[in-house]
Amino acid sequence: MMRKAFLLGTGFAALCATTISHPLNAATMDDVIARLDALERSNAKLAKENTQLRERVNHIGESKAAVTAVAPASPKGNPVLHAAVAPSPAPAPEHTVVSIGGAPLYSKAPGANPFIDNTTVTLYGHVDLSGDIFNAGVYDQGTKFGVSSNLTYFGVRARHNLDPYGYPGWAAIAQFESLVEVAAVPTERAAFGTRDSFLGMESPWGTIKAGKADTPYKKATAKFDPFSATLGDYNSIMGNTGGDLRAEFDWRAAHAIWYESPVWNGFQATVMLSPGQNTARDNSDFALGDFNCPATSSRGSGSGFPLTSAPEGCTDGSYGNLYSASLTYNQAGFTGVAAYEFHEGTNRTGDEAVTPLSNGGVLTVPAGAVGIANEWAAKVGAGYKFNDMIGSLQLYGIYEIMRREHTVAAFNERSRDGYFVSATQTVDKWDVSASWAHANASPGSPGTGVLNAYPTPGVTVSAPAGAADFALNSVDSSADQYALGVKYHFSPFVSWYLVGSYLRNGPGAHYCLGVSGHGYGVCGRDANNNVVAGNKAEAVTTGMTFDF
Repeated sequence: MMRKAFLLGTGFAALCATTISHPLNAATMDDVIARLDALERSNAKLAKENTQLRERVNHIGESKAAVTAVAPASPKGNPVLHAAVAPSPAPAPEHTVVSIGGAPLYSKAPGANPFIDNTTVTLYGHVDLSGDIFNAGVYDQGTKFGVSSNLTYFGVRARHNLDPYGYPGWAAIAQFESLVEVAAVPTERAAFGTRDSFLGMESPWGTIKAGKADTPYKKATAKFDPFSATLGDYNSIMGNTGGDLRAEFDWRAAHAIWYESPVWNGFQATVMLSPGQNTARDNSDFALGDFNCPATSSRGSGSGFPLTSAPEGCTDGSYGNLYSASLTYNQAGFTGVAAYEFHEGTNRTGDEAVTPLSNGGVLTVPAGAVGIANEWAAKVGAGYKFNDMIGSLQLYGIYEIMRREHTVAAFNERSRDGYFVSATQTVDKWDVSASWAHANASPGSPGTGVLNAYPTPGVTVSAPAGAADFALNSVDSSADQYALGVKYHFSPFVSWYLVGSYLRNGPGAHYCLGVSGHGYGVCGRDANNNVVAGNKAEAVTTGMTFDF
């Protein structure tokens, strides 16, 4: 009654005011009451909308808290380290999140917005810059200083949750990752998408991806090496069949498709197929869609780029189909690994030649002695991490077998066994690491080398005195690499490191330092790019890493 009386009084006052101000348009009492009722309904609608808006704001705050809660403690973007694929997590909140390193930056509010798509986009990167002092142990080189950008990369990763659309545990995923030449002048090696890039689908039964990525064989033991991307990197020997600037079984496969299983009781399996896509039966052409010889890096050895390979085409390690698989086990500080990779129809015909020797002889590699043959590698590894009262101690070990089929033994430098062990002692923010890699001798070699008369300090040796050719298949081709280093962690994302490395090549060996991941390799080559076998290379490198 009081409300009605108030409304009637208000209406009467409004009527009087209206009558005085506009005598020609006076309203009746019924008109005034109708208008007041409409105003009351409008106010009620506004109050309801305010309540809904307040609920939306609260929902966004809760969603951001949820996203932050599930973010990993160390959200690094290194694709080598994020190979494990667990069952799909719970559905993300119904909004799009743009984040850096997994931390949300911007969220679109839910509601009647047509752009709401349950998608998370993450920007991530890794920066590694070092200064190096090195000596290749070659008679005309000496000690040099260098600055290297190493494995620096930038990436964009997206995940679209399909749970709200009726597919529980499913998600569409994509990634574009590129090398960044921080210190070097960029080439096509640093083009967008040169590193692990793919489109894929997650499900409760695992993940299928297509694009390009490190092979399962490579990823299986990547974390075993404490000196990755430095001049102490284990790929100087591990995964490297004949030495020089390529580790054929530490590779990123292009135009590939692969499957990553969920983690079952600590076990995970990964398999990959990379079609050769080659119009030449001997795989001597570029793969369809590529402008680089298969199994080589842009402008790298055997790539087809001018001055990098034989003029007759892709005849220095190009292969057809690639098959790679790994099985890993991680539980309670223990890691176990088994991996296998097969390269179909690897073309080595560029090694078949007649080479005159300076001693008057010749090294003749008959046609078909090396030729086109399958190559494969297999390895097993194990690691264990435990607390030794000083801190944590991490131990790793690998045994690797590499074989080239149907090649005459005297000219076969691609078949050998190898070993690797590493240890890392953590004390507070410091890591102290050491490693040793060994390559057994191969049955032979199809090439020649330059006799390395490396001088003692203060003694000058002219090029002719140190340039006598000799057949590499007549001497021992074993090699050892030793590395020792420390790393200091300012935070989980920023570190400083200092690494020293020593590589001992046997008289017929020509392995290099830094062939995979470091900005450049340190090889036994003279100023004319002749292979200098049997060199002893040394290096000290210090640098900083930053993950975001």
